[in-house]
Amino acid sequence: MSSANRIRVLPPLLVSQIAAGEVIERPASVVKELLDNALDAGSAEPLPGPLEITVAVEKGGTELIRVTDNAGGMSPDELELAVRAHATSKLADEQDLYRIATLGFRGEALASIGAVSSLRIASRRRESAGGHEVRVCGSMLERAQATAAAPGTTVEVRDLFHNVPARRKFLKAPATETGHVTEVFVRAALAFPDVGFRMISGGRTMYDLPPASGPVDRIRRLFGDELADVLLATDRRERGLNLQIFAAPPAHSRATGTWQYFFVNGRYIRDRFLQHAVKEAYRGLIEPSRFPVVFVFITINPEMIDVNVHPTKIEVRWAEPNLVHSQVLSALRELLQRADLTPGLRTDRARPDVDAAEQDRIRREFASLLLSQPPLIRESGSGGASVGSGGSAGMSEGFVRGGALSGESAVAQAAAVWRSLYDARSGGIPGAPINPGGQDARLLRGDLRDAGSADRILDQQRGEGPDASRGSGLRAIQLHNTYIVVESDDGLLIIDQHALHERIMYEHLRQRIMSAPLESQRLLLPETIPASAADLAAVEARADLLERLGIDAGAFGADRIAVHAFPSLMKDTDVPQFMRDLLDRLQRQGEQEHPESLIHDVLDMMACKAAVKAGDPLTAEEINTLVAHKDLVERSSNCPHGRPTTLRLTKSDLERQFKRT
Repeated sequence: MSSANRIRVLPPLLVSQIAAGEVIERPASVVKELLDNALDAGSAEPLPGPLEITVAVEKGGTELIRVTDNAGGMSPDELELAVRAHATSKLADEQDLYRIATLGFRGEALASIGAVSSLRIASRRRESAGGHEVRVCGSMLERAQATAAAPGTTVEVRDLFHNVPARRKFLKAPATETGHVTEVFVRAALAFPDVGFRMISGGRTMYDLPPASGPVDRIRRLFGDELADVLLATDRRERGLNLQIFAAPPAHSRATGTWQYFFVNGRYIRDRFLQHAVKEAYRGLIEPSRFPVVFVFITINPEMIDVNVHPTKIEVRWAEPNLVHSQVLSALRELLQRADLTPGLRTDRARPDVDAAEQDRIRREFASLLLSQPPLIRESGSGGASVGSGGSAGMSEGFVRGGALSGESAVAQAAAVWRSLYDARSGGIPGAPINPGGQDARLLRGDLRDAGSADRILDQQRGEGPDASRGSGLRAIQLHNTYIVVESDDGLLIIDQHALHERIMYEHLRQRIMSAPLESQRLLLPETIPASAADLAAVEARADLLERLGIDAGAFGADRIAVHAFPSLMKDTDVPQFMRDLLDRLQRQGEQEHPESLIHDVLDMMACKAAVKAGDPLTAEEINTLVAHKDLVERSSNCPHGRPTTLRLTKSDLERQFKRT
């Protein structure tokens, strides 16, 4: 056996790279650490004005991350110490570790970042005539040199993980990484509304947030008026615990839990006690699969929490977890009990407020447009000629373009379109299908009334011809507008109408999307919804998926998304609400390795939105159609969520219950 010593001391660079693996997971981790340092610097000494922080990234942060602040800055000696491992201004002795009042405290962030990137820090004290800079690349550390710099500090991180290829190859697409950086930025902006924040990505300003008067003002700038205007607020002080909570009514719940923000002494955290308290407060007010929107700000004595329990400092340990849980739960319950949670009545579409002269001008423009377009007429054998409706109704197969319209016909069509846009009494649908005549619309709620379709399916199941007696063998009733009871050969079936319809819709959508994009309907008036930078990045990154879903959506300015087309299958769906849920899911699923998982999740949501709901009364024809489709789809025993769609009660079971055996 060799006598050589097999235990060796690791070189300093390797030690720093190992430490970086715990602290620096991706570009967003770098941004978080640099924001923490900037915020700590801003609170360390008085400033002549508000603290201003700017974050700039290129290619999701893999190429460049730059964080600039106007805080107190550092001297040349402090600059050289700041990039060394375990050098910090936050702790003086071991007792300080148990009363941490700053965001950073370990003194390892800059050293870890420098070990896996090219790091440059330029800083200037406010009273100094000039600034200094220091550069770090791996194990190479330059001495501080004079440079031109504004008061404050600028940290530049280039070529992240250039010397750790194993870590770099696990990074996602730039759009995905930008989304993570944006979320870190938003959390910091929420925690410190009195600080001015600016974020630039790829040379484009994504956020420009001046110092705000309070959390609601900052929430308004980040998420829009629609959310800020409905927030319910409460403050509570109990046993050294100060709570400030802003909660949205149940009607504004979301598809994922990413809209739950918890802060302790300005630090964003994830905590199971707080999550459970919020869930319990909203229990019975929202669907189990939905998540409320809440912003919880907690101020507590630093000695009552331990923030040194996770490498990224995103978790804390409470000295009295039951106190925190009970106070958040009771505060939220009281807040919701005091509020009127009745949702407002939503109209199908807000009508534009246009004066008479403008209405007349638009009418004439519609007429001129239609005069230049040939009309839609049926092909030979399709039942004669028919003039199209100009968008106030759908088009079906068999239509072709004909000759030019007369002026009178064009004006009539323009009037029809006009009524669909501005007349609240019009029954027209403002839009025309892009891919008309497909089968996607056959499973809409309204088409469940197609008794003929149901009877034809039943005939096929029984092996009967078109002249056979239709529907006579089916006996089914609806109970409590939720369940359908159907007689079977050996007993009866109890069907959950929503679960079964959801499975039917899901399987139909899955088959269709594998072969071609879903049919969609062009909206004459695009739906616009407030959007964060992460939402815009998700739409850009998932443009191919949205196209397959029949959704045409894109950026509309810096903070909104416009939906120009929507799946025909979901013509009765609340477009803004669906898009908000879809964007939440796209961001949550951004890390999925397999696209099939994302497609399943989105199709599941679409099927759930379009299916009949518990409590919806169905006609006999609708019941027959729903039951008839049960045996025509795969896995009809369970809905896409895994819940059973059908329970079977055999004749033997009945006889045993009635003691006939």
